[in-house]
Amino acid sequence: MPSKMSWFNKEIIIQIARSTGWISIVYFLGLLFILPIQLMMMYSEERLPDYRGKLSSLFQVNFELQIGLLVIVPVILGVFLFRFLHVKQASDLMHSLPLRREKVFHHYAVTGIVFLILPVAAIMLIIVILQSALDLETIYRLKDIFYWAGTTAVIALLLYTASVMIAMTTGISAVHAVLAYIFLFFPVGIIMLLFYNLKILLYGFPSEFFLQQQLEKMSPITYATGLNGRTFQWSDAAIYLILAIVLYILALVFYKKRNVEQASEAIAFPKLRSIFKYGVTFCTMLVGGTYFGGVSNNSLSWIIFGYVIGAVFGYFIAEMVLQKTWRVFARLKGLAIYGAVVALLVLSVKTLGIYENRIPDLADIQSVQLTNEPYWIWNNAEPGEDYNRMKPLKEEANIMAVRRMHQQILEDRKLKHRKNDQTISYFVRYELKSGSSITREYQVNERLYEDFFKPVYESKEYKQATEPIFKIKDNQMKSLNIRANGPMNKRVTLSDPEEMIEAIAALRKDVLAETYEENLYYRDRGSSVEIYLGNDRFVYPIEIKPTYRNISNWLLEKKLNDRVTVTGEDLSHVLVVKGDQWNFNDKEPSLEELESIEDSLDIKDKPQMEQLLNAASAYDRKEYKVIFYYKFGDYTEIMSFDEEHAPDFVKKHFR
Repeated sequence: MPSKMSWFNKEIIIQIARSTGWISIVYFLGLLFILPIQLMMMYSEERLPDYRGKLSSLFQVNFELQIGLLVIVPVILGVFLFRFLHVKQASDLMHSLPLRREKVFHHYAVTGIVFLILPVAAIMLIIVILQSALDLETIYRLKDIFYWAGTTAVIALLLYTASVMIAMTTGISAVHAVLAYIFLFFPVGIIMLLFYNLKILLYGFPSEFFLQQQLEKMSPITYATGLNGRTFQWSDAAIYLILAIVLYILALVFYKKRNVEQASEAIAFPKLRSIFKYGVTFCTMLVGGTYFGGVSNNSLSWIIFGYVIGAVFGYFIAEMVLQKTWRVFARLKGLAIYGAVVALLVLSVKTLGIYENRIPDLADIQSVQLTNEPYWIWNNAEPGEDYNRMKPLKEEANIMAVRRMHQQILEDRKLKHRKNDQTISYFVRYELKSGSSITREYQVNERLYEDFFKPVYESKEYKQATEPIFKIKDNQMKSLNIRANGPMNKRVTLSDPEEMIEAIAALRKDVLAETYEENLYYRDRGSSVEIYLGNDRFVYPIEIKPTYRNISNWLLEKKLNDRVTVTGEDLSHVLVVKGDQWNFNDKEPSLEELESIEDSLDIKDKPQMEQLLNAASAYDRKEYKVIFYYKFGDYTEIMSFDEEHAPDFVKKHFR
């Protein structure tokens, strides 16, 4: 009766341990010094209390070193583990054994998983013992330890299985390591390159909007770099585990189909070589266009030059890797075909202009959003933070105004911006009745479209859709922090519910009454209000501008005005210079240059200084420059104002 061979082969396991077990030991020692020993050092030096209430995750301890090991060890383990596939003698020997390929693969791959997880499990156990022995429950809890171990293990498994899968597609260990990292970074890298280049080729393509869509999650490496400030969600863990299983199965399929003779070949499968060659060509072409577009301020001729140079460079590099020789410059046929196909695609898209010229019909639009902040129209705001999300505009007047503005922007697309024009990115997003959406981004001179944006901004619907103070409920507020925008520490905290409701009600009235011109002129001025909602949630500071009469009167009634605003008492003097008195080749004059102008107005009268505080704008105005000299730490602030807002005593002086 023939004997059955055991599934578990002790000799193979011993051989694997001898050749790659050292990587697991190094990983364990590295984690040992990074976490347990570091925690003991901090305990012995009495530095752990500094972490009380702050150590929300064990990733905060030596985070850079942790991530360094996490992204290196799994990939290197896969490289050394399957090195026998890339050395002809070792490959011939292994595949001459009376073992099925599945058995060989599972022995190596599963042993690698054990070598990867054991150090993490051992460190987890040591940290649990330390927590109990040193009474560190106030610093981190058991669930923090299990969270750290689980997160590390899941990400390490995905990186490892990716490395194993790449091992089956190549025959050179050095190429294996490089391709593994390219593969892991590829989703993020290719999307960023595509979005940037589509923005160049397609007028209105909203690259910034799409790049806000949690792009870092598309690569486990980029995702891992944010673990010290981000929670690893169960849904993310499930996706990563599923991907690890898929990569493991793919690696097994590739291994079973792989020919032994492919050792020392850069790409083991002939059918993948064309994909590799033209994939490298395409990526380097995008890199070339991105680089030359950036250094030339998006000059079309230099961008095309970058595409050509990048494609040529990438094509011949890929050929050299595949042919293992530098004598490849006669192979021009593939490059010529690639260039013709790309040129045809680009010309077709640009000629047809279907994407660029599309504006939905008014009857098809359900709602619209218009902003210069892509985060506001990003639909993945944190749970419980709806106040940070811009609500859609549904009133027909606003939809028509946005649509007219969109049409005008398309008609003006060939207008050249002057060097000193202040441009801004406008994002337009339509929600259609069919359930689909259209998003566009345009870099425009804001002042050219004021007539279009003004009625939208001044509408009650727009302000209630964008301003957080209209989207939070009165009972959500825990406290209000009101402070002056200046170097002095002038602030007041309100916690009385009645006072908070009164203050926010006054602020809401001022925001609704504010005109577009006032909003544009007084940006980044005055005092600010920060609303605390509990659980470390804050509504970003809301400005109290000089034109906000209701909240200013309320502060005066409560005798809080001098405690939360910059007044003449905070200034030593103010210097005013008229615009026609300087000429510095259109560049912004420095403090020394402004102070050197002779015919300036030096003011020390407190009421006049306060008038200038209420007239100044943080945005550059050519008519007047004003320098505020504070009494605190020799602090100065340069602002400006126009003729319309200039006080009478300033006009009289420069008449």
